[in-house]
Amino acid sequence: MARRRRWPLAVLAVVVLVGGLAVWTYRPRPVPPPVPGNGPVRAADAPWVVALADRPDGGGPPVKQCAGTLVAPRAVVTAGHCVARREPSAMVVLVGRADLRTGAGTEVGVADLWTPPDGVPAGGDGVLTGLVRPRTSPPDIGLVLLDSPAGVAPLPMAGTGPPAGSPARYLGWRVSPQDEPVLWQSPEVVLDDAVCTAAARDARSVVPPVAHGWSYDPADYLCTAGTAAPGPGTPMAPHRPTDSGAPVVVGGRLAGVNAWGPDPDPAVPDFHARVATYAAGLTRLLDAAGRTGRFP
Repeated sequence: MARRRRWPLAVLAVVVLVGGLAVWTYRPRPVPPPVPGNGPVRAADAPWVVALADRPDGGGPPVKQCAGTLVAPRAVVTAGHCVARREPSAMVVLVGRADLRTGAGTEVGVADLWTPPDGVPAGGDGVLTGLVRPRTSPPDIGLVLLDSPAGVAPLPMAGTGPPAGSPARYLGWRVSPQDEPVLWQSPEVVLDDAVCTAAARDARSVVPPVAHGWSYDPADYLCTAGTAAPGPGTPMAPHRPTDSGAPVVVGGRLAGVNAWGPDPDPAVPDFHARVATYAAGLTRLLDAAGRTGRFP
C-alpha cells in the first residue's frame, strides 16, 4: 500500500505561520499622544518666518529654496550658504505664505545680499569637503535686504546665547512629518557644547567616508535636538533638519539659524548659526543699509 504524501499539510502550516506573523506585524497599534508644541503654524502666529525663493526662468511660481527670519521691516536673517554668490534679482521673499502650494501672502523683491567674507562657500557641502575642512567652522549666516518693507512684525535677535537645556522652537517648511510644504514647528532643546562637539565629530569619518557638516565651534554654532513625547515608549518630536536658514526661537528671540544636520533622526542634533555672536555686527550692517539702500 502506497504511503500518503503529507506535504500539503506542511505547506498549510507554513501559510498559517506566515499569515499569523503578518497579522501580528501589521496589527493596529495605539496612536502615541501628540507632542506638545509640534504641529502646523498659521502665518499670523509666526509672521516673521519667510521663505526665500528663486524666480524661475521663463516665469511660473517662485520655487522655495531656504527659510529665513524677518528681523527688521526690510531685513531677513538666513543661512549664509543660502545667499552666497546669489543675485538679488533672481530671488524673491515669500511673506505670510504658510502653505507654499497657495498664493497667500505677498512676494517681496530683494535689493541686496550679504555674507561674511570668510563664511561658508556657496553650495555648502561638496563630495569630499566634509573630510578636509578646517578644525574651526566658518560662519554660516547671511542677510537679505528687501526692496520694500515686508509689512509684518519682525522677530528680535538674541543678544546672548541660550544656556544648555533651554526650550526652543524650530520652524520651517521641511519639518512636517509628511514633508508637506506647510509651515511647521517642532519643540527642541538646546544641547550642551560638549554634546554638540561630539556629535559634529561623529558626523565626519574617513572610513567609511562620511562628508557632512563643519566642525563645531561654540562661537559660531549652537545645536539642538527634538524633545521626547510624554509617556513611556512614545516617539520624539518628528523633525526633518533640512530647511536651511530656518529659525530656532528661544525666549521669543531668534537664537539660531539652521545650518546643517547629519541625520533626520530627531535624537541627532541639528547645527545652527549662533545669532548672538553676530547680532551686533548684523545690526550695524542694517543701520548702514537703511541709510544707503545697500550693505556696505
